[in-house]
Amino acid sequence: MTDVPFWWPKGSNKWGFNPLKPLRPQLIASAAQMAFIFGGPLLMLYMIPRWPPLVQDRVLAIIAVACMAFGFVASFVVIPNRTLPPRLPLVMNLLYRLGLGFSFAAWVAGVAGIANGYGTSTFVRDVPVVAKWGSYVYGRPWPESQSVVAIDVSDSVYDGVEAPIAYIHEPEAELEAMPDAAKVRLVLGKGRLGFDWIESAELPR
Repeated sequence: MTDVPFWWPKGSNKWGFNPLKPLRPQLIASAAQMAFIFGGPLLMLYMIPRWPPLVQDRVLAIIAVACMAFGFVASFVVIPNRTLPPRLPLVMNLLYRLGLGFSFAAWVAGVAGIANGYGTSTFVRDVPVVAKWGSYVYGRPWPESQSVVAIDVSDSVYDGVEAPIAYIHEPEAELEAMPDAAKVRLVLGKGRLGFDWIESAELPR
């Protein structure tokens, strides 16, 4: 008896369960994969509005790409090609593994963000603002540093900040060279993993 399910060769259902193998382990494996794929993004979406990390965009990008690359490579070890449906197109195989890499990055972001922010103390800091755009103001949240971070604020705070409008995708180097134009008051959390998180932003009283 061949290992290849009899309905696959002519391009019919390539995603059905293999009738030549026990059904229960296939159901468990499928459920575990779905929980991993969707659980990470859901956890990250739960974390972001509650404990958004105060980190520069380029740092977030580097961490995200590194986590996705690690998850992509690790998927070949955790889920070898021999466990996937036979004749699975290479493009579909790689897209599946890229999805696993994204989910791994989302799990890392969600777990780290909650562990960093949950139950930590908060403090207030007035932050210089150099520009604004959309619903964001670009401020210098760290004392004695010229680094600029995009901070999501309410419409009332955005309208009350008297700062120049930045161009779309303004380079960080140009934002850092701009002079201080206004201030916002941030309520920050002291993260237990070493990076602050933003609880709220308001206009200084």
